[in-house]
Amino acid sequence: MLTGKLKRLLKKGQRGQSLVEFSLTAIILLIILSGLLDLGRLYFAYVALEDAAGEAAMFLAVIDPECETAASGAECSGSRNAEWRAINATRGILDNDQLIVITNIPVRAVGGQVEVTIQYPYRFLTPLISAIAPEVTLTSFATQTIVNRPVSP
Repeated sequence: MLTGKLKRLLKKGQRGQSLVEFSLTAIILLIILSGLLDLGRLYFAYVALEDAAGEAAMFLAVIDPECETAASGAECSGSRNAEWRAINATRGILDNDQLIVITNIPVRAVGGQVEVTIQYPYRFLTPLISAIAPEVTLTSFATQTIVNRPVSP
């Protein structure tokens, strides 16, 4: 039979053991949680890219297939070009300087296809994931059919 003093000594040791077990488990759980948050950010960025590619393709198909960038002409300045539409569709979620917008319009006539590809280099915040994959290039692709004739200046 254990005496009262021996029981108290064993309980004190168990309290220390529980603290060590909790601290080891908490570290693992925090690493898993931060990894999940990083993957959530990755998905959020991908959805923003999908929206941006769709917005740029829709602009080229419906409004003006000639206005791919602001350099396409005087009538394409400001918000009247696909590149501006794609960059501003992300609404500050992504770093706009890192976005790469690629447009391809083989036939610039009604019924032709507009293809928009957007690439974005995504960096993970979690040190463990960034050690495995420092950067991932997200790519989004959208296609629309031209339904409007280009506006002549």
